[in-house]
Amino acid sequence: MKGSKAITLLLMICLVFSGCGAGGNSGESPSTAKEIGEVQEASEVKKGVTIGKITASEGVGYPVTITDMIGNQVTIEKKPERIAAISGTFLSLLYAVGGESICTSGTSANSPIPPEADNLPNIGQIYNPNVEKIMELKPDLIIAQTGVQDIILPVLKECGIPVLYLQMRTYDDVINMLGVMGRIVNQEERAEKIIKKMEQDKKEIVDRLPKETPSAVILYVTSQDIAVKLSMSISGNVAETLKIKNIVAETEINGFKTENMPFSMETIIEKDPDVILVTSMLGEGTSAQQIIEEKLGKDPVWKNLRAVKENRIVYLPQKYFLYNAGANFVEAIEYMAKAVYPEIYGGLND
Repeated sequence: MKGSKAITLLLMICLVFSGCGAGGNSGESPSTAKEIGEVQEASEVKKGVTIGKITASEGVGYPVTITDMIGNQVTIEKKPERIAAISGTFLSLLYAVGGESICTSGTSANSPIPPEADNLPNIGQIYNPNVEKIMELKPDLIIAQTGVQDIILPVLKECGIPVLYLQMRTYDDVINMLGVMGRIVNQEERAEKIIKKMEQDKKEIVDRLPKETPSAVILYVTSQDIAVKLSMSISGNVAETLKIKNIVAETEINGFKTENMPFSMETIIEKDPDVILVTSMLGEGTSAQQIIEEKLGKDPVWKNLRAVKENRIVYLPQKYFLYNAGANFVEAIEYMAKAVYPEIYGGLND
């Protein structure tokens, strides 16, 4: 009921700011948006389009058609001048390829926000952005994050502004997104240079990996719970890149690989991993190490794990493993490589 009322209220906001409906004052935003592009709903997408893969039509310049993560096809008729990246996840890539945003959402000190975006208007928390503030900024293209900002999708559709729903977790996602962002702002060559450099830097790290690689469990710590991460997560993908064997088996739900699994001490005891990697989602003033010690530190079973006895517990920084580092993703790979293979890559303090 509350969700229904919220959607109704937000739709009314769109009527005011974008002139949706008869007799509305359209202002600048709707006409500009129509010139920039239009959206083809997922139900109308041509056969052959792979839902869940972000693609851009071939060619140079405009128009360009982007197929987003939820299957919508957004045709951009000319270069967007007022892009609203309402999730900070995409800001680093957008700016890396020469684009700009007219806003940002709530971020923390660990978010990979480019300096150029520090003083942008803030449209609220990432999970609940303020649609009224977004519309006041008169965007001609909105870039939102699927799985995080889905609640406002019905509202944005009614506002007459093209919306791309994107997602980015793994290294391949970042490479894909760089190409798409470059295509959106007509900076394909710039994007390709960044991609080439990232691929080269990644190869230099991977080529030095030893033949024998360790097993690991990746714990995910929040203020309420402890879970484990799989390969579709940032930390899981980095571990996979470094040939680190995740002791927790992959699981699929409705044909899609899951990112997290419930914590199971029994599985950890049975597999007894060589390394314990710990990532977290915690506010300032609380550390993952503190929570691990409080919840598990006194358990004799935990103390008897090989990784614990050998002090091979690695606490991964949120700036690389909670937030996607975007164009700096290789730095996350290098960080884990140094933490797990210090004899090859040097220690974290080197």
